[in-house]
Amino acid sequence: MNKTNAFNHYKLNNSCDLHIFNSNKFKTNLIQMVIIEKLAAETVSANALLPYVFYRGSNKYSTTREFKIRLNELYGAELSISVLKRGENQLLIFSLELPNEIFLPDQTPLFREGLKLLYELVLNPAMKEEYIEQEKDNLQRKIGALINDKYSYAVERCYQEMCANETYGLYKLGKKKDLEVITKEQLLKRYNSIINNSVILFFVVGDVEDNRVLSDINTVFDFKHKQSKGINKTELISQVSDVKEIKDKMKVKQGKLIMGFRTGITRGSKSYYPLIVYNGILGAFPHSKLFQNVRERSSLAYFANSGLETTKGLLLISSGIDFNVYQKAREIILQQVEEIKKGNFTVQELDWAKMSLQNRFKNIADRIDGLAGHYLLGLINNNPESIDKSLDSISAVKREDVINIAKQIKLDTIYFLDRQEGER
Repeated sequence: MNKTNAFNHYKLNNSCDLHIFNSNKFKTNLIQMVIIEKLAAETVSANALLPYVFYRGSNKYSTTREFKIRLNELYGAELSISVLKRGENQLLIFSLELPNEIFLPDQTPLFREGLKLLYELVLNPAMKEEYIEQEKDNLQRKIGALINDKYSYAVERCYQEMCANETYGLYKLGKKKDLEVITKEQLLKRYNSIINNSVILFFVVGDVEDNRVLSDINTVFDFKHKQSKGINKTELISQVSDVKEIKDKMKVKQGKLIMGFRTGITRGSKSYYPLIVYNGILGAFPHSKLFQNVRERSSLAYFANSGLETTKGLLLISSGIDFNVYQKAREIILQQVEEIKKGNFTVQELDWAKMSLQNRFKNIADRIDGLAGHYLLGLINNNPESIDKSLDSISAVKREDVINIAKQIKLDTIYFLDRQEGER
């Protein structure tokens, strides 16, 4: 049996790509179908709507309930759909995790039956008018509900302002007003377009035989498709002319201060690992500078952290603060950014960041969906690699590498979600 520590790549008969990771670590198998579309104002809403309409019923399983009954028959398999944004790409992900049939008491070909169910979901959807209208309403509610989560809302608003003239500024689920006017005919046209021409990737993770997986997917997913060339066409911007300052006012009990930076570095860059170590020192962990100096020592924030978008080359510093400490919090946050640029961080801070990152990657390797997600992000950025390679690359990062990264990062946008006038 072929067992490796890396994904094996195969080309399917329909020109889609298949990536298989063999591991006997898991008792279940994961099958993922990932559709990658270029993020665009004209299509983002319809694309986001499609997975939800799919799950309402197929021509064989006419309701969501029938899908769930079939999942129970497959020994409690789990089916999920998600819409993500990675760089200027919209990802529609269909995941099926089911028990590995080698552990079953009978000879049920569970993997192949799972593939048939996934085929029904994506390739044989009912697309009924009533399902489309109901899911348009549900998706509009999801978009409208973003404002109820003030942290997520503030982060999204910062991205929108920071990338106002770039497609990355589009929300992953689209716009309510665009959903309103989508017709069944338009949605069918969009569906046919993505099935025929988008980038479609399959991932299988588990204790499987490559040849059998390849044969089963070729047999079940026998549909016409022309694989687009080039997964990722994200525009990378690293220069900043003027720092934008945006302030929204709402009825909120806590201010949200979000600072957006351009790194100019993606997952595919040679500087990627120095960048994530830099972020580890700055704000990714409880031992990082932002948490220790802004929250713990200065008591200026309820939370303070930083995160990366490594397909678009962005870094976001997020904090929850009292309204009257806005200037002071902003000053001390930017001071932490300057301190790393000057090399003012200890050997212990560097080692803790590297150790915490390595633990994070090891945790990814212990999750069946984590392995697929890690490899997918590498593929999008034209640098797929194993977890072991990531661990080695983190170990190799030196102090000078981090300082060089710190000098490249540029503040682009400061966003503050403030309280309304007269509120206390």
